[in-house]
Amino acid sequence: MRTTRLLVLGLLVCLLSFTPQARGDELPATAKRLIEETEKEIQDIEKKTEETIRKAEEDIKQKQKKLLERLEALEASLTKEAKFAQAKAVAARIRELKAGPIVAQADPGTPGALRAQVGKVFYFEVTGGNGGTVWGTDTYTDDSPIATAAVHAGVLQVGQKAVLKVTILAGQASYTGSTRNGVTTSDYGPWGGSYKVELARGVRGPGGGPRPPGPTDPIRPRDPPP
Repeated sequence: MRTTRLLVLGLLVCLLSFTPQARGDELPATAKRLIEETEKEIQDIEKKTEETIRKAEEDIKQKQKKLLERLEALEASLTKEAKFAQAKAVAARIRELKAGPIVAQADPGTPGALRAQVGKVFYFEVTGGNGGTVWGTDTYTDDSPIATAAVHAGVLQVGQKAVLKVTILAGQASYTGSTRNGVTTSDYGPWGGSYKVELARGVRGPGGGPRPPGPTDPIRPRDPPP
């Protein structure tokens, strides 16, 4: 909404800036009158636009408030009925709404730099690929390329772009490879970090979030696990 306001006001400023400029004693009375009338009309439009934007923002806030109240009441009702899984899902959605819109970050390649943040969720805009080596099935080593793992997991097709939800997991004792969706992944033994990938919902592409740092563990050829 703020972006819309800035765009509208910017256009109005541009229009004002293109008003013919000349010394007062060089302009005929008719030209002066036309300029003054146009400037007044522009000011009126600008004022009405600001009022419309303010009203829209207030309406949105009120609707969001009512939605949260209704969802909180629903969560309480589901909990009372012992429908705990549904109540948990509603509670998670409430937290997301209260946190505000999420902006995805650019694809970091692999999420190895996030290894210490087990359990946390990150959102990346990724284009499906088939390059690089991936280890695991559903749960992947954290030096596996997200773009290729997403195709293997059936979340993306090669060349398809979308925002993905990447959950950082602890290292596993072993990883099992498989062939899915034209991508073959490899087996591996113990590894220090993992992740899973899903399609995200309601998340905007990059534009507001910083790109995470590159992986701390460089991608390297591996020897077969002992």
